[in-house]
Amino acid sequence: MNKQITGILFVGFSFCMSANAEPIDDRSEALPKGIHRVADTRLRVISYNGYWTSIFPRDNGELRTNKWIDGNGIDGEARLHRFAAWAPKAHADIWAMQEVIYSEEDKKDTTVEGIGKYFGKITGQSWHAAADGRGRLILSRHPILWSGAIRNARGMAALIDLPDDLGDDLLMINLHFFTKPKEVQIQQATRALDFIESVVRGERPEIPKKTPIMICGDFNSLPGERPYNILAKLDRDAEEGDGKESHHHKLSPRQLSSKAGGTYGEVLWSGDVGTSTPQSPVRTIDHILAPKAFLEIQQAFIFNSLILPEKTLAEYGVEREAILLKREGRHEKIDHLPVIFDLK
Repeated sequence: MNKQITGILFVGFSFCMSANAEPIDDRSEALPKGIHRVADTRLRVISYNGYWTSIFPRDNGELRTNKWIDGNGIDGEARLHRFAAWAPKAHADIWAMQEVIYSEEDKKDTTVEGIGKYFGKITGQSWHAAADGRGRLILSRHPILWSGAIRNARGMAALIDLPDDLGDDLLMINLHFFTKPKEVQIQQATRALDFIESVVRGERPEIPKKTPIMICGDFNSLPGERPYNILAKLDRDAEEGDGKESHHHKLSPRQLSSKAGGTYGEVLWSGDVGTSTPQSPVRTIDHILAPKAFLEIQQAFIFNSLILPEKTLAEYGVEREAILLKREGRHEKIDHLPVIFDLK
């Protein structure tokens, strides 16, 4: 029998062209307990791979099961509830998600409207949502004016209507490149660049040509590798060490309370609570490229609840296993970790 997932609170859900969501204003009201957000942050963006839609239930509220979740020995119910517990504590304004409404099974029982409603329930906020139906999803506290797929890039774009004090609009590019081969990743990055260049040339009437563009996603490639460089430098011929200037802030986010920069891998549990340390493979393959001409970066970090001290977990109001995928003996699989950018 399928298990029924109960909601916490439903405040509202808006999709694309519907009524404006109430913006967050940290300057006038203190945020409740959650993952640290600097007081004068004006926009928080999170990029997160949700692993085969395992962080969301089906539209009818039933627990999601498929060969990638229960077939791989993952406790789908625990993972669902863990995300529902920590997502409200993230205090995000925009989420760029990958592997959401990803499989053919997902498409039969899950819609972007359903996910938007559920996210409203667990956060107690109103959200706008858009997806390409092939794994990429964007959730925004601010209205989404337009969205569409980026052909042959495994990506989507969404035009977000920002509050006046942040500017007019922001174009979010959300990508998920194939794991390999590298040549295909380069092709996908180049197709994304084609789309970006068409916007800059004013060839997309739905998108103002001078709109700031932020690029997020699971690139399945490291900083400095060519797929990353093509997008960071907005140059199809970009190579590592070519001396070409990046159009985006050069940041190397680290996991909180750690020198580790990885967003994919596992943690080896080595004793009492709080003594686990990042272990190989540790690969930074999830990225946020924030344009220099948009806003100033307040802080940028990778959220790994498994290695945080008890005091920090209590301060944030999150559980140690918040981002856990599954446990195998002393090894804790984390799949992808969320990357968080705060801007002002």
